[in-house]
Amino acid sequence: MEFIVKTLLFLHVTFGFTSLALFWLPVFMKKGGKGHRVVGKLYVYAMWIVVGSAALLSIKNVIIGKYFMASFLGFIALITANPLWYGMAILRKDKMAANLKGRLLFESVVLLFSLALLVFGLLRIQAGHGANVLLFIFGGLGLTSIPTIVHLRKTSVANTDRVKEHMIGLLTSGVAAYTAFFVFGGYTWMEKILPGMWQVLPWVAPGVIGGIGINSAVKYYRRKGMIKELK
Repeated sequence: MEFIVKTLLFLHVTFGFTSLALFWLPVFMKKGGKGHRVVGKLYVYAMWIVVGSAALLSIKNVIIGKYFMASFLGFIALITANPLWYGMAILRKDKMAANLKGRLLFESVVLLFSLALLVFGLLRIQAGHGANVLLFIFGGLGLTSIPTIVHLRKTSVANTDRVKEHMIGLLTSGVAAYTAFFVFGGYTWMEKILPGMWQVLPWVAPGVIGGIGINSAVKYYRRKGMIKELK
């Protein structure tokens, strides 16, 4: 068991750093070019190893009774896998209908997980363990899946902007990866820099900054003509 856990940690850390580095290369490469496609795929492969190892480590935490850590690690794995999968699946025009249904399922699972986090937070308060603001922050974050679910139920294959969805998906997966890095990987030194409630900042800052950056990037690349239309 110990060997398996150490192996998972090694894979998670190694490919985590690899994906964080690879993430920026496709961002600045010409969109749709050979280099963009090759490096982009390497990033996706590395991220799937990160997501898979995180999911297995989350299960390990459940087995040993570390439910608090398991809930966060599992939720980050889920919200990373969602845009990572959809960002690539949207490129397959022949499977658009199935992909939209798949994303609807993903978003529904995220919503259920977020509700579970909120309930978990309330139960901890009731049991006298005190409130943990992160449970409510991430539980509230998952509730943003509600408008997405409503939108997907009204969306047809014909009016789906595949280029935009591809960019948003892959960039969002990067934001989730950097969130995990600052919170889990950089916890020891971030704890020294940020006292008290400011330690919540690494959890929310990447998402806020990333959300603004993603919207700006899509508009910029469209305006500059750096995105090749998909056929």
